[in-house]
Amino acid sequence: MEKRPGYLSQDAMERLHEGSLRLLENKGVVFQSEAACELFRRNGARVDGETAYIPRALVEACLKQVPPAFKLTAVNDRRSVTVGEGLAIHPAGGEVFILTADGQRREGVLRDYANFQKVYQSCDNIDMTGYQPGYASDKPPGIRGLCCLKETMAYTDKPWLAPMDYVGGKEKERIMDMYGVVLGDGFLKDNYVTWNVVCPESPLKYDRKSCESMISFSEYNQPTALVSAPMSGITSPVFPYASVLLQNTEALAGICLVQLIKPGIPVLPSASLTYGNLKLATWECACPDSALMLSAAVQMYREFYKLPARAQTGVTSSKSIDYQAGFETMQSLLLTALMGVNVTSQSVGTLENLLTVSLEKTLIDDEIISRVRRIASGFDTSEEALGIKIIEDTPHGKDFLTHDSTLDHYKEGWSESISDWNRYEHWARLPERDIVPRAAAKVQEIIDSAPVLLSVGAIGDLDRYISKCSL
Repeated sequence: MEKRPGYLSQDAMERLHEGSLRLLENKGVVFQSEAACELFRRNGARVDGETAYIPRALVEACLKQVPPAFKLTAVNDRRSVTVGEGLAIHPAGGEVFILTADGQRREGVLRDYANFQKVYQSCDNIDMTGYQPGYASDKPPGIRGLCCLKETMAYTDKPWLAPMDYVGGKEKERIMDMYGVVLGDGFLKDNYVTWNVVCPESPLKYDRKSCESMISFSEYNQPTALVSAPMSGITSPVFPYASVLLQNTEALAGICLVQLIKPGIPVLPSASLTYGNLKLATWECACPDSALMLSAAVQMYREFYKLPARAQTGVTSSKSIDYQAGFETMQSLLLTALMGVNVTSQSVGTLENLLTVSLEKTLIDDEIISRVRRIASGFDTSEEALGIKIIEDTPHGKDFLTHDSTLDHYKEGWSESISDWNRYEHWARLPERDIVPRAAAKVQEIIDSAPVLLSVGAIGDLDRYISKCSL
């Protein structure tokens, strides 16, 4: 029996691929959409009711059409991100509760959402904004996502990810209309500005709203992120390898549908597998098994299929910002980064298995991500960096503090942003010794000084559009 921690052999990847092709062709995938089923039927798949049996040739043809990278365009083009090259971080999404600076857990409101956008804008290691950290419980469901998107547009100039409302049809179209209000409809036709998050129902089912949103966003020329999230022993077999197989199969099915709708449009498959905690009948995102499954899925996307890869990583089960939160966050974030993940999800500020989000942890996680980026980048192995001449020129037992190479390069080293590296005597005199209150003070500074980046006219246009939608 082969066991390779954090890494799949070529044979293990090929067996996953062949297993997925077998399931797609023989068991099929449910698509609760006549339009989706008709697309499969017209392209050579056998369709029985809502089940499409997808042949190998169609899967392979669709995979060839997916671009290995694409540009996610920001309103400030200097902030645009090329997805598929390097590591990009996007914010939390789907959490219901907010952990306040004084340790209270409550439902989120729109003001919290706006504050998260201000913090995202200020963090050097967060590349995208929007999505849906917290839950704007003070806004009606029909316009909640629109109100959130307006706050994103007002306070950030990084790429704006669409809210994570699990809706389809008209609601998704309204989200795209909001982008059109600010950027112009013509801009959307020629640029990728967001993506549609689709979560299939494991095992092997895409519901009506998922199919509708895939069709709608593709017609707007916007990519789809496929977030298959099977739970081992609950919505997938108990074996981690089998869970990776199921997730891979669902991702390939979604890729096929998107490519049949609009050939060549980007698709971003996401590793979002979790360990089923059968002792408590819950799912566990911070288990080492979850980290291993994530890394295996990322490897399949990056190495085997040559696709960009997203992963739900940097997660924790801790209910507070404590030692557990730190090591669990680092555990999956570092492993997936070393496996070459291109986009991370849930990697900043999340707690309690994605139920809760914290502004203070967001700022702390920004430093964790900076550490991970530094580790993943490796170090210089050039002839100059080997330093033989430097060592030869320095007397035995002497230091290198005043050597020209030290003076030339000492500012290039990594440095902390929220951690404390001072001597004890200095630390003991600090007004905030612990990292959480230190982060809370910095968060408040960011919120108080954050400028509105959208014009008064554009904000008025958005308000009028949201008012029309609320009628």
